[in-house]
Amino acid sequence: MEEMVNMMTAARAYEANVSAFNVSKGMFLKTLEIGR
Repeated sequence: MEEMVNMMTAARAYEANVSAFNVSKGMFLKTLEIGR
């Protein structure tokens, strides 16, 4: 049971990291467009 909980926690952390990365990537691209 504990292994399943650990896997779910890891998956949630991974999803959070991916969405945070996508947000910062989008902001970075917007900044590049404004800088042109």
